Amino acid sequence: MPNTVRNGIPILGIIFVMLAVYKLAKGDPWVVWAILGFLFGGFGAFRQIRSGRTNA
Repeated sequence: MPNTVRNGIPILGIIFVMLAVYKLAKGDPWVVWAILGFLFGGFGAFRQIRSGRTNA
C-alpha cells in the first residue's frame, strides 16, 4: 500500500511548476509557485518521466 502514492503522477505539483514558469516568463513574482510545485512533488515528476515510471 505505501507504494501506491509513489507510483502516481503529482498533477497538482506539475500545475504549480507550469504556473511558476508562466509567471517567470511574464515577469511576475514566481518563487511562491515554484516552492509550492516543489512541495507538491512537481519536480519529482520530471525524474519519474526520465526514468520511465510514468504509469500509475
